[in-house]
Amino acid sequence: MKNVTLKDVARESGVSVPTVSRVLNNEKFVSDLVKEKVKAAAKKLNYEPEWTARSLRLRKTNIVGIIIPNVTDYFFSSIVLGVESYFRSKGKDLILFNTSNNESIEEKAIKLAISKRVEGLILATICKNNQVIKSIMESFGTPFVVVDNKIDVKKVDFVLSDDVDGSYKLVDHLIGVHGLKRIACISGPLDESSGFDKLQGYKKALLDHGIPVTDDLIKVADWKKSKAYAATGELLNLQEKPEAIYCANANMLIGCFRYLNEKEIKVPRDVAVVTFDDYDFVSAMNPAVTSLQRIDLEIGQKAAELLYKRINGEKSDYKELKIGADLIIRKSCGCT
Repeated sequence: MKNVTLKDVARESGVSVPTVSRVLNNEKFVSDLVKEKVKAAAKKLNYEPEWTARSLRLRKTNIVGIIIPNVTDYFFSSIVLGVESYFRSKGKDLILFNTSNNESIEEKAIKLAISKRVEGLILATICKNNQVIKSIMESFGTPFVVVDNKIDVKKVDFVLSDDVDGSYKLVDHLIGVHGLKRIACISGPLDESSGFDKLQGYKKALLDHGIPVTDDLIKVADWKKSKAYAATGELLNLQEKPEAIYCANANMLIGCFRYLNEKEIKVPRDVAVVTFDDYDFVSAMNPAVTSLQRIDLEIGQKAAELLYKRINGEKSDYKELKIGADLIIRKSCGCT
């Protein structure tokens, strides 16, 4: 089938090509009757605009990009939904890039998105070499909003969860309400700001209660179920076992619970468990797990709002938004 052109729509509707163009671009000075005829003809012929030519002419594509490390991760997929719903309401389309936690793919995705002339990019970076990302960001005029992981780049907006405060609340609850002192932490990677900050919040809560930080009780599991499973085994095989385990995200909670269930270790009788994220399965686990309220959708929406303002020429100072979350108390910590 040949592509339907503006000429075909003009012929079908009985008006000129420039008039068809004005109608389809929502320009003024066209009567309602003509608009109806053109739109009816376009629908009948299944006309699709030539977006490349149109974007070059208008110098805009109405497309934004979002780059995330893992499309199957609950946190990042929810951020995407928040971004998508916001930009859909603004009449813009979204291109999603999944980097599979690979730095070289992330770099390629950024370059590809820019080459496709996206109007802006939301980036959840895992890149350890900030100079690579910084060089790309500073070489083009494309506005960026970075989510989840703080990197050393200027002239970029950030939308982050308040990881220090969230971790502090969870550990403080275990100590202040339940009197627990020997609390383990299964952490994310410490070369990412989210992993580092969550560990800092854990440590701060201990120290504020006069409890020394014990290195044996800290295990880095890189957000992975398998590593969290192994880390839980290491913790529960210590001569002096932990009274509680704090999982820095819900993905690692799955690995932790898998080990506990296999070894028939009861929660919270034998060990209390809390986690940073709250997803549907967290409340459905047995017992339901104490966590923090979900803010992933809000992060996506806030990031989209900031990017939309930059796309439309806002010249204000660049922002770093940190979004806090309240505790959701359930039985896994010992509360009834």
